[in-house]
Amino acid sequence: MNLPICADAAKAGCGEGLLWDADRGVLWWVDISKEALHSFDPKTKRATRVALPYLISALALDQNGDLLIATQKGLGRVDPQNGQITTLHDPEPDTPGNRLNDMVAGPDGALWVGTMSEGAKGPTGALYRYGGGQPEAKMANCTISNGLAFSPDGTRMYFIDSVPGVLHVRENETWRTLCTFDDSTGKPDGLTVDAEGTLWIAICDRGRVIGMTPKGETIVAIELPCNIVTNCAFGGADLKTLFVTTGTFSMTEEEKAANPKAGGLFAVKMDTPGLPPYRATWPQA
Repeated sequence: MNLPICADAAKAGCGEGLLWDADRGVLWWVDISKEALHSFDPKTKRATRVALPYLISALALDQNGDLLIATQKGLGRVDPQNGQITTLHDPEPDTPGNRLNDMVAGPDGALWVGTMSEGAKGPTGALYRYGGGQPEAKMANCTISNGLAFSPDGTRMYFIDSVPGVLHVRENETWRTLCTFDDSTGKPDGLTVDAEGTLWIAICDRGRVIGMTPKGETIVAIELPCNIVTNCAFGGADLKTLFVTTGTFSMTEEEKAANPKAGGLFAVKMDTPGLPPYRATWPQA
């Protein structure tokens, strides 16, 4: 494991939604607060930014390789060339003030989507599973639905609720608490899992990504030169680069000037590769 390098000094307000796309050879990610879709090509080092008509917060690939997006208006697809969004479904049309936040495709092709109240005003969010037809609510009373990932064998699902700082694990359709974060460890945000089962968790207010065993024991920390660390995911042709998004959303102008790499996309070379993302078979083409 090497020191992080800044791959794209994007100055994002809130970088999120990291997704490796092997077909295109690029890493996709979003800037939630500045309403933009970014890409980064590890081979050419080329970075792109496409403006979007409204907030998007997470990405997944469907069975055709198209980009699915979680937005303030529900699920959709986006054209990465022009930012045009096609709306697909809103799981909470009768819950004003809520929006989608994180999402992930599962090993069976189901699409898991978490919601939250804008501004995290209360536990009005939920976690849904789209497996065909109407979504099924799998957890209620969530604040900020975050950190969705699966174990290497696909039998365990991890899910973070950031405000109470709880890392849940789902196995045999039963939920349990794997770990609870407090003020000494910071607020957990996005997470990913490597090929050996280690969880890599972005700690939003501590400037680091931690490595955790499947039993909930922290074994290592990667320090970033930014205090706001939002998400992480593996990418590159060999899946041995851990990409990390950061943000500037709570920083003053003076703090931003003093930390010009804040809001950038960072890359860390790792010894153990990550896992390729699953593709959603919902919705059908």
